Amino acid sequence: MEKEATRVLVVDDEVELLDVLKDFFQMTSHELVLSSTGEEAIVQLGEQSFDVVLTDINLPGVDGLEVLRVAKEMDPDVPVILITGNASVFNAVEALRKGAFDYITKPFDLFDLEKVIDRALERRRLAEENRRLLENLKRANMELQRHEENLRDKVALATEQIKTLYEIGKEITSSLDLDRTLEKIVEKSIQLTRSSSGLLLLAEERGKAYQCQWARGPVIPDHESLEQLEWRRGLTGLAISQGQPVIENDLSLAMEGEPLHVLGATSALIVPLIQDGSVQGLIVVLDKSQDPFLPSDEEVLTLFASQAAIAIHNARIYEKIMELDRLKSDFVAVVSHELRTPLTSIKGSLEILGDERYFDIPPQQSELLQISQTNVERLESLINDILDFSKLESSRLSNNFLLADLGMVLRNATDSLETMVLNRGLKMEIQIADSIPKLNIDEMRVVQVVNNLVSNAVKFSDDGGVITIRAEMAENGAVISIIDQGVGISEENQTKLFRKFGQLDSSSTRKAGGTGLGLIISKGIVEEHGGRIWVESEPGKGSKFSFWLPLPGAAIQASQKPEPTDERDASDPGEEAASSAA
Repeated sequence: MEKEATRVLVVDDEVELLDVLKDFFQMTSHELVLSSTGEEAIVQLGEQSFDVVLTDINLPGVDGLEVLRVAKEMDPDVPVILITGNASVFNAVEALRKGAFDYITKPFDLFDLEKVIDRALERRRLAEENRRLLENLKRANMELQRHEENLRDKVALATEQIKTLYEIGKEITSSLDLDRTLEKIVEKSIQLTRSSSGLLLLAEERGKAYQCQWARGPVIPDHESLEQLEWRRGLTGLAISQGQPVIENDLSLAMEGEPLHVLGATSALIVPLIQDGSVQGLIVVLDKSQDPFLPSDEEVLTLFASQAAIAIHNARIYEKIMELDRLKSDFVAVVSHELRTPLTSIKGSLEILGDERYFDIPPQQSELLQISQTNVERLESLINDILDFSKLESSRLSNNFLLADLGMVLRNATDSLETMVLNRGLKMEIQIADSIPKLNIDEMRVVQVVNNLVSNAVKFSDDGGVITIRAEMAENGAVISIIDQGVGISEENQTKLFRKFGQLDSSSTRKAGGTGLGLIISKGIVEEHGGRIWVESEPGKGSKFSFWLPLPGAAIQASQKPEPTDERDASDPGEEAASSAA
């Protein structure tokens, strides 16, 4: 292949040299343009482009250095080779500093000159290649930067969408009320897609028909009109049958009988609610403001629909559970109430049969009557616990709040417990601080809590033990504690307390018996007073059950544990506490 011709400007005032160079380079790929003066060379540089400039330094008039300057000004990449005599080598070196490619001294070998020109051309080629590569790299960097910005925007948008979906997901799952959940789903669907209106359709039993459960927006007709629509037809029917989202930005193109025509909307996005592999409902959003629905709208609403399906499923289950719980509570209340009438008759009859004023009772018969009376009282206590628990669950536990002296209430309660404590061979100490003001309480219910806690302490205490009932001021209220020296409760078992029918799995508990409702009833009563109840215990070191009752107008977070404000240590009986032993 022939080399591409290169244009070389030669400037020298020696005509003989120009002729020699012309003859020598005639057979090469170099095309020489000759000039005998600097002025002429400058004119040619302005009119033509050259690949190499070869100029003598010592020229009459405009010298070679000026030609160098002009050539570099015209084309910074053009290599300039200087021809010089021995006397002007210093000038040539200075010219190199100003941008000349190389210099050659007279006299010179023509083949050496050709090599210098070839090197200059190679350098220019490399410079041009390097510039081309730099330009390509710059364009690639700009393209990469553009892609990076696009990716950053997409990541930012995706992050914002995920954050929004997370916040919305928390909001729609914050309530288990079905109507409230459906309303939130429609509201957030409209918000996410910037639509004007929205519908939520849910499948009836076994998915045979779909009904509009919630609707919002300007194009929504009255509810009666929505109930008459057949949602298994048209675009909604397509979404149900395929289980896939459907976008239609021109509802005028939809088939005749399309249910969405009744709404007068112009565009729609329909996303199915999938639960257990079947379409449980549809989210339908209509008329996106001034824009068509896009695949991005479909994507974000599909993600939201998965959260919405779970929220609806949970709300439906919760409704069923609450309904079953109400039926259970009503059944228990009715049955327990009906048991009271025959139990009252049995109890009265046993009391009459055991009265020695009316009957001469042999010792063995008296013992049997006593056992029967004990078990009747136990059964009566069990029925009362079940009734109280049933009322507590349905928020129907009667309370009569009045300002009362807590110390007097506690002393009256302990008087009735004295016999039970003594019969078990135990002692009871009462420690009530004098500084406790009157509290707004239901006396009967507070006594019930104390009875439950003292009864538990008696059950799990050994003979000769001491049960302490202590009352003292705490932050914005009073703390009542029942302390025993019994078997204690492990940390693991403490988590099982205050649960319905909670019985700790130990031989002592099974021996003691009970309904397992006493503590949860006590917890409910205390919380209805605005207080809280807790336990502190270690195995083998006894237990301390405490509950806090607020002063009138005071309240405390359920997770807080009030600390006694008495100056004395809570574990040492103080001089200010009234103390007695039974």
